[in-house]
Amino acid sequence: MNHLALFVFNQMRALLLFLLLSICSCVAVVQASTTEESVSLTITDSEGQTLPFASVVVESAGLTYTADAQGQLRLKLSLFSNKGTRLTVSYLGKATRSLTIAQDAVARNKKINIALEDNNLYLKGVQVNATRTPIHSNSSILIQRNTIDNIQAYSMADIVQTLPGKAILNTDMHNASFLTLRSALQGDLQNPLDAYSRNKLNDYVRNAAFGIAYVVDGTPISNNTNMQLDSYGKWGGVKMFDRRFNTDNNENVGSGNDLRLIPASSIESVEVISGVAPVKYGDLSSGAVIINRQAGLTPFFGSVKVQYDIFNASLGKGFSLGERWGLLNLNVDYMHSTRDRRDRLKTNSNIAFNATWTHTLSKALGWENTISADFSKNIDGLKSDPDAKLNRTRTDRQNFRLSFRGLLSPQENAFIDAIDYNLSLSLSHQYDMHEEFIANNRLNLITDAYTNGLHETDVAPPYYNALLEIDGKPLALSGNVEARRTLKWGQSTHTLSLGIFARHESNHGKGKIFNAETPFYDGGQGGRGDRSYKYHNRIKLNQSGFYLQDKFMLPTTHGTLSATAGVRLEFQNQRFAASPRLNTMWTFDNGLSFNAAYGISYKIPATAYLYPENVYFDRLVYSNYSNNAKERLFLYKTKVVDPTNPNLRSPYTHSFELGTTYAKSNFNTSLTGYLKIDQRGISSEAVLDTMWVQRYETLSQQPNQRPVYAPKGAPELIIDSYFTPRNQLYSRNAGLEWIGGLHNIRPIGLDINFSVVYNYSFYYQKGERMGTSIDLDKEAVAGIYKPTKNSSNELISTLSLTKQIASLGLIFNLRLQNFWFRHFNRYGFDIYPIGYYNQSFQRVYLNEEQRKDIRWTYIRLKDNEPVEISQPLIIPNCHLRVSKEIGKKLRLSCYINNVFNYRPWIERQNERIYFNQPPTVSMDVSYKF
Repeated sequence: MNHLALFVFNQMRALLLFLLLSICSCVAVVQASTTEESVSLTITDSEGQTLPFASVVVESAGLTYTADAQGQLRLKLSLFSNKGTRLTVSYLGKATRSLTIAQDAVARNKKINIALEDNNLYLKGVQVNATRTPIHSNSSILIQRNTIDNIQAYSMADIVQTLPGKAILNTDMHNASFLTLRSALQGDLQNPLDAYSRNKLNDYVRNAAFGIAYVVDGTPISNNTNMQLDSYGKWGGVKMFDRRFNTDNNENVGSGNDLRLIPASSIESVEVISGVAPVKYGDLSSGAVIINRQAGLTPFFGSVKVQYDIFNASLGKGFSLGERWGLLNLNVDYMHSTRDRRDRLKTNSNIAFNATWTHTLSKALGWENTISADFSKNIDGLKSDPDAKLNRTRTDRQNFRLSFRGLLSPQENAFIDAIDYNLSLSLSHQYDMHEEFIANNRLNLITDAYTNGLHETDVAPPYYNALLEIDGKPLALSGNVEARRTLKWGQSTHTLSLGIFARHESNHGKGKIFNAETPFYDGGQGGRGDRSYKYHNRIKLNQSGFYLQDKFMLPTTHGTLSATAGVRLEFQNQRFAASPRLNTMWTFDNGLSFNAAYGISYKIPATAYLYPENVYFDRLVYSNYSNNAKERLFLYKTKVVDPTNPNLRSPYTHSFELGTTYAKSNFNTSLTGYLKIDQRGISSEAVLDTMWVQRYETLSQQPNQRPVYAPKGAPELIIDSYFTPRNQLYSRNAGLEWIGGLHNIRPIGLDINFSVVYNYSFYYQKGERMGTSIDLDKEAVAGIYKPTKNSSNELISTLSLTKQIASLGLIFNLRLQNFWFRHFNRYGFDIYPIGYYNQSFQRVYLNEEQRKDIRWTYIRLKDNEPVEISQPLIIPNCHLRVSKEIGKKLRLSCYINNVFNYRPWIERQNERIYFNQPPTVSMDVSYKF
């Protein structure tokens, strides 16, 4: 632990030095003399009280500013255009306000007051749906606090269900939950219509989920160094060691962040970029999720949510520490869930704590700094099977994250408009244990050799507890500094950004801990054995680089042309990557706009793929059992294989997007088409391996002495296989997204929001695939074939009907969701081999004429028929939410998923398959003290 502390200190010192040098360099440039007029904003509540550290977004420039402790902020006049600049002002507990301010209005009045109303159900026009809002990207979808409250979200897993095209599901706190964007990839190829089995992941879905970047308050969080898996090379994937029980564990290796672990209670807003993200965001291939949490002056507020099997409580407050010391926000969240009340193994309890301190470091430099500390932990600990006391499992997760972020926005005589920075440290502890009582009736052997060759051993005890542990300590250190400058060039306005970044990730856990003297399996009799594997000083990732971006606006005769163009240049584990990205939009004065985007993005491989443990092939070659330990002897031969692929590279994505939007008073709609090509996705490839095994027999046996043995017959060729990670996956995803809304439809005052999403995915594993049939007596031992190709498509619509009675503080929301069709197609096989393994296990390839020769008939594939599975019927569902504000302090809410208990089903192989989940009722009580 002392070594880890020293390592963290040295890495933090290096990153801090990097950050300070970067800031000092920028501050030196800031001191350059330049004079420009500015406008003063004052942010207040409805009663005129200033709101310290309110957030102001200048949408046209893509810039976010923070007011000072008096709620004041100065913005340069160059940020405002003649046709108007849109500002979005937000504050914790207040309704977000968007307004357009023209340059001539600013020129006449250099002081502007912006008042924010209390965010409650007495305020008209409360938005409870995710909306298309182009903040950082044309494809941005914004989910605000009102939407989170309306769906009574327990975690991010519930929040992302408000996205267009996502199924609305019952809250599940027991299966790891991941997000995928813009694809029809199915979670389980065997049953692609099972939309609700979110824990069933194949390599395609795993890569899609892993490629999404998550940013919390400017700090990137990742799952890159999660190593909670049992031998990748042995199992051919990120398989956990959970051998017998269906329990909750850390099984999300090589996939996206587990959304269950991000509590919803402290989240203020979420921006989901499903298309082309700005170059500021890296280490991604499938989009970005930007999470902004609550920070501001508030009274104590608490919430309790209850379902049949879930209890969630949260409490928070924003404290004023005076003008000098700023604001302190505290939030705590507790959740307990039981999947099956009859089974103690299937529980999940977590607690999360957050403290955020915001204060002004320098008024002259407009320097606002925020320090955040997060701690989370599961608290249900050890679990035992009540029917088998000696079978136990344990999963522990705890995470600590510390981040420093800030903004310098000097207003007078500054060459640079703003500098923002972020420095973060994250340290996690992940621990999984499985213990099982073994009655050694089969004479399990002890196999503990780490080298090739012949080894002596003994039989394991007659009765024992087999124990396997995986101990991981992922560490992440990151730093980012960005400087921005807004310039006028003729009629156009340019906001230039230059950023530099560095990120180090490693895993300092003990690794996989296995006692060879108490094995789970049959030791040397079964092939691939278990060994311990140390992570310390081995598991690491490094990323660094810089990015340049220009966000410009050009007024035209009947509208405004805007574009964000940039390039990100970086090294991912010493491999260079260049990511150009472009978002453009042409907005007309009549409310019509057209947009287009293109970008390339790279995602670094997970350490589970880069650092797989060795595979150990153990074969029993001699057995001489005796109750007398002096006479007992076993021999086994071990072959050690390293499945590491030194040529593994970062997966990357080409994204294309075209769209149009129309917005006018009470009506808005957008239509977007996309094409996303994923290259170099990572999957496991089976590799044939051979091992010559010489058996032995006993020649003589003397009492109390070891036996004399000698070779028995000729050596035997044993065929084994192991798995290695390859950049083999390819997917091409295309689709259409139609989103819109009608507001305050008279005379009933109804709001209608809708989305219709069509997704299509074509995907296959590049390269070759080996046949499953092996015959050592043939010239062609095994065939080699072309890859199997698949496609999936789906059409999903959601209709949201909202009725608010503001005078009563009452809101009703009914969501109607239709799964119009889902279709999976596995294309027919090419039955002819493209090559084969000969008896020396070398690959021999065939040309087009040779592969159809009758000589190779015996390795042709037998089944070449395509497989098609289609949804047998249209599947509608309906969900109801009701919320009532009582006074200004108490809010009561209730939701019912599948309110009409409509569960269509089909019968397949004498088993009913249901397409909707059973109804679920949840209650929420929130109170402001």
